[in-house]
Amino acid sequence: MPSRPSVSVCMAAYNGADHIQEQLDSILAELAPGDEVIVVDDGSTDGTREILASLDDPRVRVVFNEKNLGYVRNFEKALHLSTGDVVMLSDQDDIWIPGRVETLLAGLEHADAAVGNCEHFGGTPGYFQRLRVDPRFSSRHARNLLGILIGYRLHWGSAMAFSRSLLDDALPFPAVMTESHDQWLAMLANVRRSVTYLAANTVRHRLHDDNLTPKKPRSVRKILRARGEFIAELAVAMARTRASSSSLTPRATSGAPHRTETAAVVSAYNPDDTLPTHVESLLSQVDNVVVVDDGSPLDVSTVLAKVETLGATVIRLEQNSGIAAALNAGIRRARQDWDPAWIMTMDQDSRLTADYVSKALASVIEAGVRPEFVGAVSPESHNRKPLPTLPVREHLEILDPMQSGTMYRAEAFDRVGYFDERLFIDCVDSDFNARLRNAGYRIAIGKDVDLIHSLGKSRPMRIFGWDAHLGTKKLFVYEHQPFRVYYITRNILTIAKRYALRQPGWVARRVLMEAESNAVRLVFGPRRLASVIAIARGATDFAAGRLGRIPERTARSLTAPPRTSSPSSGTEGSDL
Repeated sequence: MPSRPSVSVCMAAYNGADHIQEQLDSILAELAPGDEVIVVDDGSTDGTREILASLDDPRVRVVFNEKNLGYVRNFEKALHLSTGDVVMLSDQDDIWIPGRVETLLAGLEHADAAVGNCEHFGGTPGYFQRLRVDPRFSSRHARNLLGILIGYRLHWGSAMAFSRSLLDDALPFPAVMTESHDQWLAMLANVRRSVTYLAANTVRHRLHDDNLTPKKPRSVRKILRARGEFIAELAVAMARTRASSSSLTPRATSGAPHRTETAAVVSAYNPDDTLPTHVESLLSQVDNVVVVDDGSPLDVSTVLAKVETLGATVIRLEQNSGIAAALNAGIRRARQDWDPAWIMTMDQDSRLTADYVSKALASVIEAGVRPEFVGAVSPESHNRKPLPTLPVREHLEILDPMQSGTMYRAEAFDRVGYFDERLFIDCVDSDFNARLRNAGYRIAIGKDVDLIHSLGKSRPMRIFGWDAHLGTKKLFVYEHQPFRVYYITRNILTIAKRYALRQPGWVARRVLMEAESNAVRLVFGPRRLASVIAIARGATDFAAGRLGRIPERTARSLTAPPRTSSPSSGTEGSDL
Protein backbone atom coordinates (compact mmCIF):
# COMPACT_ATOMS: atom_id res chain seq x y z
CA MET A 1 0.00 0.00 0.00
CA PRO A 2 2.59 2.56 -1.15
CA SER A 3 0.51 5.73 -1.39
CA ARG A 4 -1.78 5.58 1.62
CA PRO A 5 -1.28 7.55 4.89
CA SER A 6 0.72 6.00 7.71
CA VAL A 7 -1.36 4.38 10.46
CA SER A 8 -0.86 4.32 14.22
CA VAL A 9 -2.83 1.75 16.21
CA CYS A 10 -3.19 2.62 19.90
CA MET A 11 -3.99 -0.19 22.33
CA ALA A 12 -4.53 0.06 26.08
CA ALA A 13 -3.69 -3.26 27.71
CA TYR A 14 -4.52 -4.61 31.15
CA ASN A 15 -4.68 -8.29 32.14
CA GLY A 16 -5.45 -9.36 28.59
CA ALA A 17 -3.27 -12.45 28.37
CA ASP A 18 -6.11 -14.68 27.11
CA HIS A 19 -6.72 -12.82 23.86
CA ILE A 20 -4.11 -10.09 23.24
CA GLN A 21 -1.86 -12.20 21.01
CA GLU A 22 -4.77 -13.10 18.70
CA GLN A 23 -5.76 -9.45 18.49
CA LEU A 24 -2.22 -8.30 17.69
CA ASP A 25 -1.92 -10.93 14.95
CA SER A 26 -5.13 -9.68 13.32
CA ILE A 27 -3.90 -6.05 13.52
CA LEU A 28 -0.44 -6.68 12.12
CA ALA A 29 -1.94 -8.54 9.15
CA GLU A 30 -3.70 -5.31 8.19
CA LEU A 31 -0.73 -2.93 8.53
CA ALA A 32 1.99 -1.82 6.12
CA PRO A 33 5.73 -1.81 6.96
CA GLY A 34 5.71 1.92 7.86
CA ASP A 35 2.77 1.67 10.27
CA GLU A 36 3.01 1.26 14.04
CA VAL A 37 1.21 -0.32 17.00
CA ILE A 38 1.54 1.48 20.35
CA VAL A 39 0.68 -0.80 23.27
CA VAL A 40 0.62 0.71 26.76
CA ASP A 41 0.32 -1.87 29.51
CA ASP A 42 -1.35 -0.51 32.64
CA GLY A 43 0.31 -2.74 35.22
CA SER A 44 -0.94 -6.19 34.17
CA THR A 45 -0.44 -9.07 36.59
CA ASP A 46 -1.69 -12.04 34.54
CA GLY A 47 1.10 -12.66 32.04
CA THR A 48 0.22 -9.89 29.59
CA ARG A 49 3.54 -8.16 30.21
CA GLU A 50 5.45 -11.32 29.34
CA ILE A 51 3.52 -11.72 26.08
CA LEU A 52 4.18 -8.11 25.12
CA ALA A 53 7.86 -8.32 26.06
CA SER A 54 8.28 -11.33 23.75
CA LEU A 55 6.88 -9.60 20.64
CA ASP A 56 9.30 -9.50 17.74
CA ASP A 57 7.91 -7.06 15.18
CA PRO A 58 9.55 -3.67 14.47
CA ARG A 59 6.13 -2.10 14.04
CA VAL A 60 5.15 -2.78 17.68
CA ARG A 61 6.19 -0.41 20.45
CA VAL A 62 5.38 -1.47 24.02
CA VAL A 63 5.34 0.86 27.04
CA PHE A 64 4.90 -0.43 30.60
CA ASN A 65 3.31 1.95 33.10
CA GLU A 66 4.88 2.15 36.54
CA LYS A 67 1.45 2.69 38.08
CA ASN A 68 -2.10 2.02 36.95
CA LEU A 69 -3.63 5.01 35.15
CA GLY A 70 -7.05 3.59 34.31
CA TYR A 71 -8.24 2.85 30.80
CA VAL A 72 -9.07 6.43 29.78
CA ARG A 73 -5.70 7.92 30.73
CA ASN A 74 -3.95 4.80 29.42
CA PHE A 75 -5.49 5.35 25.98
CA GLU A 76 -4.58 9.01 26.22
CA LYS A 77 -0.94 8.11 26.86
CA ALA A 78 -0.90 5.79 23.85
CA LEU A 79 -2.36 8.55 21.67
CA HIS A 80 0.31 10.99 22.86
CA LEU A 81 2.97 8.52 21.71
CA SER A 82 1.50 7.94 18.24
CA THR A 83 3.14 9.41 15.13
CA GLY A 84 0.99 8.23 12.19
CA ASP A 85 -1.13 10.34 9.84
CA VAL A 86 -4.18 8.30 10.85
CA VAL A 87 -4.90 6.88 14.30
CA MET A 88 -7.04 3.84 15.15
CA LEU A 89 -7.98 2.63 18.62
CA SER A 90 -7.90 -1.02 19.57
CA ASP A 91 -9.17 -3.06 22.48
CA GLN A 92 -6.97 -5.93 23.62
CA ASP A 93 -9.51 -8.73 23.12
CA ASP A 94 -11.17 -8.04 19.76
CA ILE A 95 -10.30 -9.31 16.29
CA TRP A 96 -9.88 -7.00 13.31
CA ILE A 97 -11.92 -7.89 10.24
CA PRO A 98 -9.81 -8.23 7.06
CA GLY A 99 -10.02 -5.05 4.97
CA ARG A 100 -10.68 -2.86 8.03
CA VAL A 101 -7.85 -0.41 7.35
CA GLU A 102 -8.84 0.14 3.70
CA THR A 103 -12.48 0.62 4.70
CA LEU A 104 -11.73 3.23 7.34
CA LEU A 105 -9.15 5.05 5.22
CA ALA A 106 -11.75 5.38 2.47
CA GLY A 107 -14.07 6.96 5.03
CA LEU A 108 -11.37 9.49 5.90
CA GLU A 109 -10.91 10.78 2.36
CA HIS A 110 -13.27 13.71 3.00
CA ALA A 111 -13.53 13.76 6.82
CA ASP A 112 -11.44 13.85 9.98
CA ALA A 113 -13.12 10.78 11.49
CA ALA A 114 -14.62 7.56 10.18
CA VAL A 115 -16.92 5.45 12.38
CA GLY A 116 -17.93 1.88 11.57
CA ASN A 117 -19.81 -0.85 13.38
CA CYS A 118 -18.91 -3.93 15.41
CA GLU A 119 -19.73 -7.57 14.84
CA HIS A 120 -20.25 -8.90 18.35
CA PHE A 121 -19.44 -12.49 19.35
CA GLY A 122 -18.86 -14.62 22.41
CA GLY A 123 -21.99 -13.67 24.32
CA THR A 124 -25.47 -12.19 24.13
CA PRO A 125 -25.44 -8.52 23.06
CA GLY A 126 -26.77 -6.10 25.65
CA TYR A 127 -28.59 -2.78 25.13
CA PHE A 128 -25.54 -0.82 23.98
CA GLN A 129 -24.23 -3.62 21.75
CA ARG A 130 -27.44 -3.46 19.71
CA LEU A 131 -26.91 0.21 18.79
CA ARG A 132 -25.40 0.82 15.32
CA VAL A 133 -24.35 3.82 13.24
CA ASP A 134 -25.65 4.51 9.75
CA PRO A 135 -24.18 6.40 6.74
CA ARG A 136 -27.17 8.76 6.89
CA PHE A 137 -25.75 10.12 10.16
CA SER A 138 -22.77 11.68 8.33
CA SER A 139 -24.52 15.02 7.74
CA ARG A 140 -26.61 15.10 10.92
CA HIS A 141 -24.02 16.72 13.17
CA ALA A 142 -26.39 18.44 15.59
CA ARG A 143 -28.52 15.31 15.91
CA ASN A 144 -25.41 13.21 16.48
CA LEU A 145 -24.27 15.52 19.28
CA LEU A 146 -27.71 15.37 20.85
CA GLY A 147 -27.59 11.58 20.57
CA ILE A 148 -24.25 11.44 22.33
CA LEU A 149 -25.52 13.68 25.15
CA ILE A 150 -28.71 11.65 25.62
CA GLY A 151 -27.10 8.27 25.05
CA TYR A 152 -28.75 6.78 21.96
CA ARG A 153 -25.91 7.51 19.50
CA LEU A 154 -23.11 5.16 20.59
CA HIS A 155 -19.66 5.21 18.98
CA TRP A 156 -17.32 2.26 19.44
CA GLY A 157 -13.72 3.43 19.67
CA SER A 158 -12.54 0.06 18.38
CA ALA A 159 -14.48 0.72 15.15
CA MET A 160 -13.16 4.27 14.58
CA ALA A 161 -10.29 5.99 12.77
CA PHE A 162 -9.38 9.66 12.86
CA SER A 163 -6.87 12.07 11.38
CA ARG A 164 -3.85 13.63 13.02
CA SER A 165 -5.65 16.98 12.75
CA LEU A 166 -8.51 15.80 14.95
CA LEU A 167 -6.07 14.24 17.42
CA ASP A 168 -4.29 17.57 17.81
CA ASP A 169 -7.54 19.07 19.09
CA ALA A 170 -8.52 15.98 21.10
CA LEU A 171 -5.41 15.87 23.29
CA PRO A 172 -5.11 16.18 26.13
CA PHE A 173 -8.43 14.68 27.15
CA PRO A 174 -10.56 17.13 29.17
CA ALA A 175 -9.81 16.94 32.88
CA VAL A 176 -13.47 16.23 33.64
CA MET A 177 -13.42 13.02 31.59
CA THR A 178 -13.63 9.79 33.60
CA GLU A 179 -14.98 7.48 30.89
CA SER A 180 -16.07 7.27 27.24
CA HIS A 181 -13.02 8.65 25.46
CA ASP A 182 -14.51 7.30 22.22
CA GLN A 183 -17.62 9.49 22.68
CA TRP A 184 -15.30 12.47 23.21
CA LEU A 185 -13.58 11.83 19.87
CA ALA A 186 -16.93 11.42 18.11
CA MET A 187 -18.20 14.60 19.74
CA LEU A 188 -15.18 16.56 18.56
CA ALA A 189 -15.54 15.22 15.01
CA ASN A 190 -19.18 16.30 14.91
CA VAL A 191 -18.37 19.75 16.31
CA ARG A 192 -15.87 20.05 13.45
CA ARG A 193 -18.63 18.82 11.07
CA SER A 194 -16.16 16.34 9.65
CA VAL A 195 -17.20 12.71 10.18
CA THR A 196 -18.17 9.79 7.93
CA TYR A 197 -20.37 6.99 9.26
CA LEU A 198 -20.06 3.55 7.66
CA ALA A 199 -22.52 0.66 7.61
CA ALA A 200 -19.71 -1.90 7.48
CA ASN A 201 -18.48 -3.92 10.44
CA THR A 202 -14.79 -3.17 10.93
CA VAL A 203 -14.04 -5.25 14.03
CA ARG A 204 -15.22 -8.42 15.73
CA HIS A 205 -15.97 -7.35 19.30
CA ARG A 206 -15.63 -10.08 21.88
CA LEU A 207 -18.31 -10.07 24.57
CA HIS A 208 -17.55 -11.22 28.10
CA ASP A 209 -18.49 -10.27 31.64
CA ASP A 210 -16.01 -7.38 31.90
CA ASN A 211 -17.22 -5.50 28.83
CA LEU A 212 -20.91 -6.35 29.08
CA THR A 213 -21.29 -4.00 32.06
CA PRO A 214 -23.77 -2.41 32.03
CA LYS A 215 -25.97 -4.97 30.22
CA LYS A 216 -28.90 -2.53 30.22
CA PRO A 217 -29.39 1.23 30.49
CA ARG A 218 -27.85 2.68 33.62
CA SER A 219 -29.63 4.29 36.53
CA VAL A 220 -30.89 7.84 36.19
CA ARG A 221 -28.23 9.05 38.63
CA LYS A 222 -25.37 7.57 36.63
CA ILE A 223 -26.85 8.79 33.37
CA LEU A 224 -27.13 12.36 34.68
CA ARG A 225 -23.55 12.31 35.94
CA ALA A 226 -22.27 11.02 32.59
CA ARG A 227 -24.36 13.56 30.68
CA GLY A 228 -23.00 16.32 32.86
CA GLU A 229 -19.48 15.27 31.89
CA PHE A 230 -20.49 15.15 28.22
CA ILE A 231 -21.88 18.71 28.39
CA ALA A 232 -18.61 19.95 29.89
CA GLU A 233 -16.65 18.06 27.22
CA LEU A 234 -18.85 19.56 24.49
CA ALA A 235 -17.93 23.04 25.72
CA VAL A 236 -14.24 22.10 25.56
CA ALA A 237 -14.68 20.65 22.06
CA MET A 238 -16.30 23.85 20.80
CA ALA A 239 -13.60 26.03 22.37
CA ARG A 240 -10.76 23.97 20.95
CA THR A 241 -12.34 23.88 17.51
CA ARG A 242 -12.69 27.66 17.49
CA ALA A 243 -9.08 28.07 18.62
CA SER A 244 -7.86 25.59 16.01
CA SER A 245 -9.78 27.34 13.25
CA SER A 246 -8.43 30.77 14.21
CA SER A 247 -4.87 29.44 14.34
CA LEU A 248 -5.15 28.42 10.69
CA THR A 249 -5.41 32.08 9.64
CA PRO A 250 -2.16 32.93 7.82
CA ARG A 251 0.10 35.49 9.47
CA ALA A 252 1.87 38.20 7.57
CA THR A 253 5.58 37.49 7.68
CA SER A 254 6.94 40.57 5.89
CA GLY A 255 8.68 38.46 3.29
CA ALA A 256 10.77 36.50 5.78
CA PRO A 257 12.73 33.99 3.66
CA HIS A 258 12.40 31.09 6.12
CA ARG A 259 11.34 30.29 9.63
CA THR A 260 13.94 30.84 12.35
CA GLU A 261 14.19 28.68 15.44
CA THR A 262 14.42 31.19 18.29
CA ALA A 263 13.93 34.83 19.22
CA ALA A 264 14.15 36.69 22.51
CA VAL A 265 12.03 39.67 23.61
CA VAL A 266 13.51 41.93 26.31
CA SER A 267 11.36 44.41 28.18
CA ALA A 268 13.38 47.47 29.23
CA TYR A 269 12.66 50.46 31.45
CA ASN A 270 15.35 53.09 32.05
CA PRO A 271 18.04 50.59 30.95
CA ASP A 272 21.65 51.33 31.85
CA ASP A 273 24.91 50.54 30.04
CA THR A 274 24.73 46.86 30.97
CA LEU A 275 21.85 46.25 28.52
CA PRO A 276 24.05 46.03 25.37
CA THR A 277 26.24 43.44 27.11
CA HIS A 278 23.20 41.37 28.00
CA VAL A 279 21.78 41.62 24.47
CA GLU A 280 25.12 40.54 23.00
CA SER A 281 25.06 37.51 25.30
CA LEU A 282 21.51 36.70 24.23
CA LEU A 283 22.44 36.87 20.54
CA SER A 284 25.04 34.17 21.17
CA GLN A 285 22.22 31.75 22.05
CA VAL A 286 19.17 32.86 20.01
CA ASP A 287 18.71 33.87 16.39
CA ASN A 288 17.14 37.29 16.90
CA VAL A 289 16.43 39.76 19.72
CA VAL A 290 13.78 42.46 20.12
CA VAL A 291 14.21 45.07 22.87
CA VAL A 292 11.07 46.97 23.85
CA ASP A 293 11.61 50.21 25.75
CA ASP A 294 8.46 50.70 27.81
CA GLY A 295 8.29 54.48 27.74
CA SER A 296 11.43 55.21 29.77
CA PRO A 297 11.28 58.78 31.15
CA LEU A 298 15.10 59.06 31.11
CA ASP A 299 17.15 59.65 27.97
CA VAL A 300 18.20 56.11 27.04
CA SER A 301 18.81 56.80 23.34
CA THR A 302 22.56 56.05 23.56
CA VAL A 303 21.97 52.67 25.21
CA LEU A 304 19.29 51.72 22.68
CA ALA A 305 21.52 52.80 19.78
CA LYS A 306 24.25 50.45 21.02
CA VAL A 307 21.70 47.64 21.15
CA GLU A 308 20.69 48.32 17.55
CA THR A 309 24.33 48.30 16.48
CA LEU A 310 24.60 44.75 17.80
CA GLY A 311 21.84 43.67 15.42
CA ALA A 312 18.85 43.71 17.75
CA THR A 313 15.53 45.32 16.83
CA VAL A 314 14.40 48.12 19.12
CA ILE A 315 10.79 49.18 19.71
CA ARG A 316 10.19 52.45 21.56
CA LEU A 317 6.77 52.76 23.21
CA GLU A 318 5.61 56.35 23.58
CA GLN A 319 4.36 55.86 27.12
CA ASN A 320 4.67 53.39 29.94
CA SER A 321 2.16 50.67 28.99
CA GLY A 322 2.94 47.82 31.38
CA ILE A 323 4.95 44.62 31.11
CA ALA A 324 2.20 42.72 29.28
CA ALA A 325 1.84 45.34 26.54
CA ALA A 326 5.62 45.65 26.15
CA LEU A 327 6.12 41.91 25.78
CA ASN A 328 3.20 41.59 23.39
CA ALA A 329 4.63 44.33 21.17
CA GLY A 330 7.96 42.51 21.02
CA ILE A 331 6.42 39.09 20.41
CA ARG A 332 4.26 40.35 17.56
CA ARG A 333 7.25 42.07 15.97
CA ALA A 334 9.39 38.94 16.25
CA ARG A 335 6.69 36.79 14.68
CA GLN A 336 6.15 39.30 11.89
CA ASP A 337 9.83 39.64 10.99
CA TRP A 338 11.23 36.13 11.54
CA ASP A 339 8.35 33.75 12.34
CA PRO A 340 10.36 31.97 15.08
CA ALA A 341 9.30 28.58 16.41
CA TRP A 342 10.19 29.60 19.99
CA ILE A 343 10.12 32.98 21.72
CA MET A 344 11.89 33.63 25.02
CA THR A 345 10.85 36.64 27.08
CA MET A 346 13.43 38.31 29.32
CA ASP A 347 13.74 40.94 32.00
CA GLN A 348 16.57 43.39 31.42
CA ASP A 349 18.21 42.25 34.67
CA SER A 350 18.05 38.47 34.04
CA ARG A 351 20.98 36.52 32.58
CA LEU A 352 21.27 33.20 30.77
CA THR A 353 23.76 30.59 31.86
CA ALA A 354 25.86 28.65 29.36
CA ASP A 355 23.93 26.45 26.86
CA TYR A 356 20.65 27.70 28.36
CA VAL A 357 18.68 27.67 25.10
CA SER A 358 20.06 24.41 23.73
CA LYS A 359 19.31 22.64 27.02
CA ALA A 360 15.80 24.08 27.10
CA LEU A 361 15.03 22.92 23.55
CA ALA A 362 16.44 19.48 24.30
CA SER A 363 14.00 19.24 27.21
CA VAL A 364 11.08 19.53 24.76
CA ILE A 365 12.01 16.16 23.29
CA GLU A 366 12.45 14.64 26.76
CA ALA A 367 9.14 15.91 28.15
CA GLY A 368 7.36 12.56 27.77
CA VAL A 369 4.71 13.81 25.31
CA ARG A 370 4.67 14.69 21.63
CA PRO A 371 6.77 17.87 21.24
CA GLU A 372 3.92 19.93 19.77
CA PHE A 373 2.05 19.59 23.07
CA VAL A 374 4.83 21.41 24.93
CA GLY A 375 3.69 25.03 25.05
CA ALA A 376 6.56 26.42 27.12
CA VAL A 377 9.87 25.47 28.71
CA SER A 378 10.76 26.87 32.13
CA PRO A 379 14.16 26.96 33.81
CA GLU A 380 14.60 24.37 36.52
CA SER A 381 16.16 26.85 38.95
CA HIS A 382 16.88 30.52 39.62
CA ASN A 383 20.33 31.36 40.90
CA ARG A 384 20.88 27.60 41.43
CA LYS A 385 17.86 27.42 43.73
CA PRO A 386 15.34 24.79 42.52
CA LEU A 387 11.89 26.19 41.79
CA PRO A 388 8.77 24.69 43.42
CA THR A 389 7.00 22.08 41.30
CA LEU A 390 3.40 21.07 40.61
CA PRO A 391 2.15 17.56 39.74
CA VAL A 392 0.16 17.66 36.48
CA ARG A 393 -1.25 14.21 35.82
CA GLU A 394 1.76 11.89 35.74
CA HIS A 395 4.26 14.72 35.14
CA LEU A 396 5.91 17.43 37.21
CA GLU A 397 5.91 21.05 36.13
CA ILE A 398 7.27 24.22 37.69
CA LEU A 399 4.50 25.61 39.87
CA ASP A 400 4.39 29.04 38.26
CA PRO A 401 7.21 29.90 35.84
CA MET A 402 7.89 33.61 35.60
CA GLN A 403 8.06 34.98 32.10
CA SER A 404 11.74 35.95 32.30
CA GLY A 405 13.75 33.05 30.95
CA THR A 406 10.73 31.03 29.82
CA MET A 407 10.62 29.88 26.20
CA TYR A 408 7.16 29.87 24.60
CA ARG A 409 6.02 27.96 21.53
CA ALA A 410 4.99 30.64 19.03
CA GLU A 411 1.79 28.86 17.99
CA ALA A 412 0.64 28.87 21.61
CA PHE A 413 -0.08 32.59 21.32
CA ASP A 414 -2.51 31.86 18.48
CA ARG A 415 -4.31 29.28 20.57
CA VAL A 416 -4.50 30.95 24.02
CA GLY A 417 -3.93 34.62 23.21
CA TYR A 418 -1.15 36.98 24.28
CA PHE A 419 -0.32 38.29 27.75
CA ASP A 420 -3.31 39.99 29.38
CA GLU A 421 -2.59 43.71 29.14
CA ARG A 422 -5.40 44.48 31.59
CA LEU A 423 -3.27 43.03 34.39
CA PHE A 424 -0.62 45.62 33.46
CA ILE A 425 2.23 44.17 35.56
CA ASP A 426 2.64 41.35 38.08
CA CYS A 427 1.03 37.96 37.58
CA VAL A 428 0.72 38.36 33.80
CA ASP A 429 2.88 35.25 33.50
CA SER A 430 0.77 33.39 36.09
CA ASP A 431 -2.34 34.10 34.04
CA PHE A 432 -0.63 32.94 30.84
CA ASN A 433 0.61 29.74 32.49
CA ALA A 434 -2.94 28.93 33.58
CA ARG A 435 -4.24 29.47 30.05
CA LEU A 436 -1.58 27.19 28.63
CA ARG A 437 -2.62 24.41 31.00
CA ASN A 438 -6.32 24.99 30.28
CA ALA A 439 -5.59 24.56 26.58
CA GLY A 440 -3.84 21.26 27.24
CA TYR A 441 -0.25 22.39 26.82
CA ARG A 442 2.58 20.97 28.93
CA ILE A 443 5.02 23.40 30.53
CA ALA A 444 8.25 21.40 30.39
CA ILE A 445 11.03 21.76 32.93
CA GLY A 446 14.36 22.64 31.32
CA LYS A 447 16.76 20.08 32.74
CA ASP A 448 19.87 21.74 34.20
CA VAL A 449 18.57 25.12 32.94
CA ASP A 450 19.37 27.88 35.45
CA LEU A 451 18.44 31.56 35.18
CA ILE A 452 20.50 34.24 36.90
CA HIS A 453 17.79 36.55 38.16
CA SER A 454 17.97 39.69 40.28
CA LEU A 455 15.75 39.46 43.33
CA GLY A 456 15.64 43.23 43.79
CA LYS A 457 16.35 45.26 46.91
CA SER A 458 16.50 43.44 50.21
CA ARG A 459 17.03 44.20 53.89
CA PRO A 460 17.83 41.94 56.85
CA MET A 461 14.83 40.34 58.52
CA ARG A 462 14.92 41.55 62.12
CA ILE A 463 13.11 40.42 65.25
CA PHE A 464 13.30 42.83 68.20
CA GLY A 465 16.35 44.45 66.62
CA TRP A 466 18.18 41.15 66.04
CA ASP A 467 18.94 39.75 62.59
CA ALA A 468 16.90 36.57 62.00
CA HIS A 469 18.72 33.40 60.99
CA LEU A 470 17.72 29.95 59.76
CA GLY A 471 20.58 27.90 61.10
CA THR A 472 23.63 29.85 60.00
CA LYS A 473 21.81 31.46 57.09
CA LYS A 474 20.90 35.11 57.55
CA LEU A 475 17.34 35.86 56.42
CA PHE A 476 16.36 38.80 54.21
CA VAL A 477 13.06 40.34 53.17
CA TYR A 478 12.82 41.53 49.57
CA GLU A 479 11.19 44.89 49.10
CA HIS A 480 8.29 45.70 46.81
CA GLN A 481 7.14 49.26 46.28
CA PRO A 482 3.57 49.68 47.61
CA PHE A 483 2.19 50.19 44.09
CA ARG A 484 3.56 46.73 43.23
CA VAL A 485 1.79 45.28 46.27
CA TYR A 486 -1.43 46.79 44.90
CA TYR A 487 -0.99 45.05 41.54
CA ILE A 488 0.02 41.73 43.10
CA THR A 489 -3.03 41.72 45.40
CA ARG A 490 -5.54 42.72 42.73
CA ASN A 491 -4.16 40.43 40.06
CA ILE A 492 -3.69 37.29 42.14
CA LEU A 493 -7.32 37.57 43.30
CA THR A 494 -8.40 38.02 39.67
CA ILE A 495 -6.47 34.94 38.61
CA ALA A 496 -7.86 32.90 41.52
CA LYS A 497 -11.38 33.75 40.38
CA ARG A 498 -10.62 32.86 36.76
CA TYR A 499 -9.05 29.46 37.34
CA ALA A 500 -10.31 28.16 40.70
CA LEU A 501 -12.70 25.68 39.10
CA ARG A 502 -10.31 24.31 36.48
CA GLN A 503 -7.09 24.39 38.51
CA PRO A 504 -8.02 24.47 42.22
CA GLY A 505 -4.76 22.98 43.52
CA TRP A 506 -2.59 25.43 41.62
CA VAL A 507 -4.76 28.40 42.63
CA ALA A 508 -4.64 27.40 46.31
CA ARG A 509 -0.85 27.21 46.29
CA ARG A 510 -0.45 30.53 44.47
CA VAL A 511 -2.80 32.35 46.84
CA LEU A 512 -1.01 30.81 49.82
CA MET A 513 2.36 31.97 48.47
CA GLU A 514 1.15 35.55 48.19
CA ALA A 515 -0.45 35.38 51.65
CA GLU A 516 2.88 34.25 53.11
CA SER A 517 4.70 37.04 51.24
CA ASN A 518 2.27 39.61 52.58
CA ALA A 519 2.67 38.32 56.12
CA VAL A 520 6.46 38.68 55.92
CA ARG A 521 6.12 42.06 54.22
CA LEU A 522 3.79 43.42 56.89
CA VAL A 523 5.88 42.14 59.79
CA PHE A 524 9.43 42.73 58.59
CA GLY A 525 9.23 44.95 55.51
CA PRO A 526 9.51 48.72 55.13
CA ARG A 527 6.56 51.05 54.71
CA ARG A 528 4.14 48.64 56.33
CA LEU A 529 1.22 51.08 56.52
CA ALA A 530 1.50 51.84 52.81
CA SER A 531 1.53 48.09 52.12
CA VAL A 532 -1.65 47.64 54.16
CA ILE A 533 -3.31 50.40 52.13
CA ALA A 534 -2.06 48.83 48.90
CA ILE A 535 -3.48 45.42 49.84
CA ALA A 536 -6.83 46.97 50.77
CA ARG A 537 -7.05 49.02 47.56
CA GLY A 538 -6.04 46.03 45.44
CA ALA A 539 -8.73 43.87 47.03
CA THR A 540 -11.31 46.63 46.63
CA ASP A 541 -10.54 47.10 42.94
CA PHE A 542 -10.67 43.34 42.41
CA ALA A 543 -14.13 43.24 43.97
CA ALA A 544 -15.19 46.06 41.65
CA GLY A 545 -13.78 44.24 38.61
CA ARG A 546 -11.33 47.08 37.95
CA LEU A 547 -8.19 46.23 35.95
CA GLY A 548 -5.61 48.24 34.01
CA ARG A 549 -3.20 50.88 35.31
CA ILE A 550 -3.30 51.72 38.99
CA PRO A 551 -5.67 54.68 39.54
CA GLU A 552 -3.78 57.95 40.00
CA ARG A 553 -5.52 58.61 43.30
CA THR A 554 -4.38 55.24 44.64
CA ALA A 555 -0.85 55.78 43.38
CA ARG A 556 -0.68 59.16 45.13
CA SER A 557 -2.01 57.68 48.37
CA LEU A 558 0.83 55.17 48.32
CA THR A 559 3.32 58.04 47.88
CA ALA A 560 5.03 56.13 45.08
CA PRO A 561 5.56 57.37 41.54
CA PRO A 562 3.08 55.83 39.06
CA ARG A 563 5.95 54.20 37.16
CA THR A 564 4.46 50.78 36.73
CA SER A 565 6.36 48.81 34.12
CA SER A 566 8.94 46.52 35.59
CA PRO A 567 9.86 43.07 34.38
CA SER A 568 8.02 41.38 37.19
CA SER A 569 6.96 37.80 37.65
CA GLY A 570 4.19 35.95 39.36
CA THR A 571 6.48 34.64 42.07
CA GLU A 572 9.59 36.79 42.29
CA GLY A 573 9.91 40.38 41.13
CA SER A 574 12.55 43.02 40.67
CA ASP A 575 12.26 46.78 40.88
CA LEU A 576 13.79 48.96 38.20
